[in-house]
Amino acid sequence: MLSQKIDAMKDELIAALQESVRIPSVGGDPEEGAPFGAGPRKSLDWTLVFAEKMGFRTKNVENVAGWAEMGEGDEMVAVLGHLDVVPEGKGWTVDPWGGELKDGMIYGRGVLDNKGPVMVGLFAAKAIFDSGIALKRRIRVIFGTNEERGSKCMKRYVEVGEELPAAGFTPDAEYPIIYAEKGILTYTLSLPFAASGEMKLLSLEGGVAANVVMAEVKAEITDPRPECRQRIMDAAAAWKGPEGSSLSAAEDAAQHIVTLEMKGHPAHGSTPEKGINALACLADFMNGLRLKGEQGDFFARFSKLIGFETNGASLAVAMNDDVSGALTACVGVVKIANGRATFTLNIRYPVTKKEKEITGPLLETFAQNGITVESATSANPLYMPPESRLIKALQKAYTEVTGEEAELLAIGGGTYAKTMPNVVAFGPVFPGQTYKIHEEDECWSVEDIMKNAHIMAKVLVELAERK
Repeated sequence: MLSQKIDAMKDELIAALQESVRIPSVGGDPEEGAPFGAGPRKSLDWTLVFAEKMGFRTKNVENVAGWAEMGEGDEMVAVLGHLDVVPEGKGWTVDPWGGELKDGMIYGRGVLDNKGPVMVGLFAAKAIFDSGIALKRRIRVIFGTNEERGSKCMKRYVEVGEELPAAGFTPDAEYPIIYAEKGILTYTLSLPFAASGEMKLLSLEGGVAANVVMAEVKAEITDPRPECRQRIMDAAAAWKGPEGSSLSAAEDAAQHIVTLEMKGHPAHGSTPEKGINALACLADFMNGLRLKGEQGDFFARFSKLIGFETNGASLAVAMNDDVSGALTACVGVVKIANGRATFTLNIRYPVTKKEKEITGPLLETFAQNGITVESATSANPLYMPPESRLIKALQKAYTEVTGEEAELLAIGGGTYAKTMPNVVAFGPVFPGQTYKIHEEDECWSVEDIMKNAHIMAKVLVELAERK
């Protein structure tokens, strides 16, 4: 009965998703009544009205989030998604806001990340209640509007005292089940960098984000002595770094400047071992030039404490566990300004460890080496025991629909699940699929949409429990 109800809703679900995608909901500057911009607010309003027409009870939570709910009971179970999207970017072969259905695929920004899964959650819940299934708990679909820019929506949802789920999942990652997510610490650090001697660094800048291995870094060195500039050029030509790295040098004799461009290889901050850090490479080269004073000290200390390591060993924080593996450390951005060199350090630590087990020795290492902490942010680990009722329910539903074993995944990244207690990431992308998310021509197949609907409905019945 439930399966047939879901299949019967197919055309309505696809049409609703197309309509949702046609609302550009890229986050923007705050406006009156729209804390995260006009687009996300418009999408929130539309979704609430649509859910009401479906028969849900709804609520707008301070214009930052909303929910739609059905059923009765003292507790509720939840599907957690978001309506905001990343900018459309360039290179599309279809209208990014058109919701075009072509060859069994729906195209549009947000169709997969994450408007599609939100709509699937609504229709799965609707199908359950239309089937007459009596449940012990309410079912709520929660949708935020700021996931792509920091998830302040869910932080506010929790702060204002909105009800928290007894259990739930966010279809904003991948299948089968992400049951463990490492803790994250992100530091902005600095060291004094005043110039001394005739060979000086004029500029140093590289990287794009704290959570991406620095792939390129550029430095400008000035020295009035032609023979010393030639020594830099010769050293650059002779430098040999890790396979995949490269160093180029160009001299401007009139300005007494040598420009260095070091290239490494990018990787996500959760897997820095897969990349080559350009700053580590540059530090290795600069140590050979023997810069004087604080500039030389910076590169020497960087190489000593971090260098090419990605496990935090020289920072005195190397550790691992059997659930999520080893701690990782990633340097993402560097820049010099006002006599100081500033760089970011992104650490992902094992789920069974406590934050203080890392911050204690780490801060001591910083202090011993004259490193100043300019800012720090943290996100706690997420770990849902494999024997928990939530994990068992997700495994059962996934296997029943797909016929595949529901493998448990531990990751170094952080998903939307971290914003809400009793929630893990579950779907919507199946193993081996290569859908584009934050790229051009984002799409989702109708077949996978319907498969997700069947999985979600089964999970929600399991979690809410039949009377």
